[in-house]
Amino acid sequence: MARPSITPTNYERPFDLGELFFSTTDPKGIILSGNRVFARVSAYEEDELLGQPHNMIRHPDMPRVVFKMFWEYLEAGRPIAAYVKNMAKDGGYYWVLATATPVGNRYLSVRMKPSADLLPTVEALYASLVKTERAIESRGGTPRDAMEASGAQLAKSLVQLGFQDYDAFMHHALPTEIASRREQLSARQAATRTPATPGPARTLPGANSDVAEAAAGLNAFLDRQFAGLASYVRLSEAFAEKSDFILDLADEVRLFALNAQVGAARLQEVGAALGVIAGTMHDRSDETTASIRAMSEDIRASSAILSDLSFEISMATIQSEVAVQFIEELREEAHSDSVAVNIATLSGCLRQGVGPLLASLADLDVRLDSVARHSDTLSSVLQQLEVLQMSGRIETARLSDDSVFRGLFEEISTQVARARAELASFDIVQVVRRERRQMPPPDALARYLDQIDAWQASSAVPSLAAA
Repeated sequence: MARPSITPTNYERPFDLGELFFSTTDPKGIILSGNRVFARVSAYEEDELLGQPHNMIRHPDMPRVVFKMFWEYLEAGRPIAAYVKNMAKDGGYYWVLATATPVGNRYLSVRMKPSADLLPTVEALYASLVKTERAIESRGGTPRDAMEASGAQLAKSLVQLGFQDYDAFMHHALPTEIASRREQLSARQAATRTPATPGPARTLPGANSDVAEAAAGLNAFLDRQFAGLASYVRLSEAFAEKSDFILDLADEVRLFALNAQVGAARLQEVGAALGVIAGTMHDRSDETTASIRAMSEDIRASSAILSDLSFEISMATIQSEVAVQFIEELREEAHSDSVAVNIATLSGCLRQGVGPLLASLADLDVRLDSVARHSDTLSSVLQQLEVLQMSGRIETARLSDDSVFRGLFEEISTQVARARAELASFDIVQVVRRERRQMPPPDALARYLDQIDAWQASSAVPSLAAA
C-alpha cells in the first residue's frame, strides 16, 4: 500500500495517560505487529498498518536528525528514548515519548503520553531543527547535509540545556516522564477510587494464566525498583558534590604534615615532640590517601552505575507495564501465533534488559558497601588526626614563637571538622543500602521471566530469530 497523501491538521488525537501502545518492526522499519491503542490513536485499521513502513505515521514537524539518531542507536544494538510527534490517518497529531529496543531480529517500540514539563522545550527545539534542515535543503543541500547541520545544532542546544550529550538527556527525560505519569495516575486513582491502569487478565484463552500472573509480578517488582530511583538520584548528586572534596582532602593532609615536619626540624631539639606528632600525622595521611583514592574510585563507578541504572529500570518498567496491558487485551482475543510472538517479543525484550539491570544492581550493592567501609576508615583516621592536632597545639603553646605552628594546627583542625561534616552527609549511602535490602530479591525477577519462557515453550511459540 502506497503511503497516502495526508494534510496535517491542528487536531490532537486523544489517548489516555494510562494507555501505552507498542509496535514491532523488522530491521528495515516494516511494521510487524502492534496493540489496539496503536491502531486506534493512529486512526488506521490493523491491516492498514501491518507490512507498512513505520514512517507512514511520521509528522512533517519532526526533524530528520531525530530519526537518524534513532536508527544509529538501534543498529548499534542500543535502546533509545525520544519525543516524537506522529501524524494519524486523518491528519491529526499526537505526541509520545517513544522508547525503542532491539530484540532478536526485530525492534520493539513502546510509547507513552508525555506529561512532564519537558515537552514545550522539546517542541521549540524541534521547530528550530526543522527550520535549519529545510533552509539547507531549499538552498540545494542534500538531506545528509541538512541532518549534519541539525545534528550539530542539537548537540549544542543540549549543552545549553545542561546536558552533556543526548544520552544524558534521554537518561533524564525517560525517568522524569515515568515519574510524572505515575504521580498523575496515582492522584487520579485517589480522586476517583478506581485503578489507574488495567490489571492483568485472570484467564487467557488458549494460554496458561501463569503468564498473566508472571507479567503482573514482574511489573510490580520493577515498580518497586522505580520507586527507589529518587534515592538513587539523590545519591548520585551527593557523590558528584563530594568527589572533588574527597580527592583534595588527601593532598591537604599530606601537605600539612610535610610543613609541620619541616618546621619541627628547624627547631631541632625544641621541636622534637612536634616532629614526632608531624611524623605520625604523615603516616596517617598515607592511610588517608589510600582510603580516599579507593573511595573516590567507588564513587566514580557508582555514579556511572546510577546514571545507567535509572534508564535501565525506566525502560524495563514501561516495557513490563505494556506487557500487562497487552495481556489484558487478550481476554477478548483467540490465541494465535501473532499473539504468542508479541508476548515473546515483549518478554524477550525484558529478559534482554534484565541481565544488565540485575548486574548493575549487584554492582551498585558492592560499590556502596565499599564506600561505607572506606567512610568508616576515614572517620577513624580523622579521629586520630583530631587527637594529634590537639597534642600539637599543646606542644606549640610551649614555644616562645608559636605563630607558624598555631596556624598550621588551626588549619588541620578546620580541615578535620569539614571532613567530618562531609562524611556525615554520606548518610544517604546508608539510606540507599537500607532501601535496597527492603526490596524484593533480584532472583524474583528472573523467576517471573522463567514463567513466561515456560509458557512460550508450552505454547510452541516460534523463536524471535525465526519469527
